[in-house]
Amino acid sequence: MANFKKTRLMKTLSLISALTLIVTAFSGCGGKEEEPTTTEPTTVITTEPPVVYRNPLTGEAGYNEELIGNRPVMVVVENHSQARPQWGLTSSDIVFEMVAEGGITRMILMYADASRLPDKIGPVRSTRHYFLDLAEGYDAIFTHFGQSTYAKQQLQSHDIDNINGYVDGSYFSRDKSRNVDSEHTAYTTKEWVTKAIEDKEYRTTLKDGYTDAFQFNIDGDKVLKDGSCVTATVSFSSGYTYTLDYDKQENVYYSSLNGNPFMDSNGTQQNFENIVILYTNISAIAGDTKNRVDFDLSEGEGRYISNGSYEDISWKKGDSTDMLKLYDSEGEELKLNTGRTYIAICDDSREANNTIS
Repeated sequence: MANFKKTRLMKTLSLISALTLIVTAFSGCGGKEEEPTTTEPTTVITTEPPVVYRNPLTGEAGYNEELIGNRPVMVVVENHSQARPQWGLTSSDIVFEMVAEGGITRMILMYADASRLPDKIGPVRSTRHYFLDLAEGYDAIFTHFGQSTYAKQQLQSHDIDNINGYVDGSYFSRDKSRNVDSEHTAYTTKEWVTKAIEDKEYRTTLKDGYTDAFQFNIDGDKVLKDGSCVTATVSFSSGYTYTLDYDKQENVYYSSLNGNPFMDSNGTQQNFENIVILYTNISAIAGDTKNRVDFDLSEGEGRYISNGSYEDISWKKGDSTDMLKLYDSEGEELKLNTGRTYIAICDDSREANNTIS
């Protein structure tokens, strides 16, 4: 009897165990599936670096976005002793200086846009044909007061956008307060040049296919590789020699002409971050009774001075419509340090007079 009860108890326990397993199995099959744990993806927020607009002639940041792509403006300013001190002398982005005739130089003040001209600039004088070669290459609107015979021919045959005081007198005036010869008194202004461009309906944006005239070291000033230069001399003729002295604190070269600080009409001494000296053959024009000259602007050698240092360079231009380009000793386009630039184009024969120390 005892064995019977024991067997029966065991069967009962086995049945209960089996039922438990079945219930558990059905519970697992029919129950709600557990959702997998997921992690929300991390949102990465990226911001574009701000666009930096730079002056195309100085490389300096902070340029007006609305002026990007506009044509530069050039103004011929004379350098006769009676013309000094010049109005607006220290206002331009770039200064070119070249001999006109008789060893006397003239400057071409270049601005990235007409709106950058000063309220008064001059004395404005006549152009030479090789000045126009520079203007054509840079697609510049050219401002002058008269022209040589050869420049007149080029203005007519090349259809250069220009503002000429001889025919566009309403955009110029004369300041006779210095009691000098009348030829040294003409000037223009930002307002008049801008008005002339509008009245003449000149194109204000750069031509198609135009490439940047200059490249810059925008990540910081570079020390040039060929040596130090704290003083440089630039001699155009026996009567026109500049001394350019480096101010390390301001990182500019201050200009003196024939031993005297070269000052503008406001008492500011001319100064630049960059000095470029280019050498070429300058020859007398046969039969010209006024001793006018011609420049070979095809190619040549030169020197670049900046940041208390210098290096030898080369340059190329070519035809009148080609842009003047600068190259380092490796043949790559030269990168200038940011800032204003003085470009002196001298005769090969003056190279021995141009020194650095």
